[in-house]
Amino acid sequence: MRLIALPITVFAVMLLSIVPVSAQTVSLSATVANYGAVASCPATVKFVGRISASGWSPTANRQVQYKWIRSDGADAPTQTLNFPAGALTQTVTDTWSLGANYAGWEALQVSYPPMTNNTSNHANFKLTCPGPGSLTSGMTLTPLAPR
Repeated sequence: MRLIALPITVFAVMLLSIVPVSAQTVSLSATVANYGAVASCPATVKFVGRISASGWSPTANRQVQYKWIRSDGADAPTQTLNFPAGALTQTVTDTWSLGANYAGWEALQVSYPPMTNNTSNHANFKLTCPGPGSLTSGMTLTPLAPR
């Protein structure tokens, strides 16, 4: 039994010494980029996200796979973001066209690398369009506080 365990232990130690342990961290944030007066409804809400990654090992696959998710349950396709050596933060955008009053959110969600907290804050918003026969043209897009 000892003769079998010793080579396995030696092999495991050798493997651990050549495979770098990554301390990679990824952080996410999302915001509503356009707010205030809206020219007309339907209106387009623009979202800006920031994906920061650090702690890459020298041999790491410098990629983050992410998608935008939103309050109505729709998911955007997964996209791959490549981080060149030295790059720590990249900006990504998304838009959502709405034709009527709506309050909702969009957020970023990372599928690679695996991480515990893989979803950003919600970029909350409220779109207000004037009703039929309204004398005001006051359509507004308002960012809301995070929930």
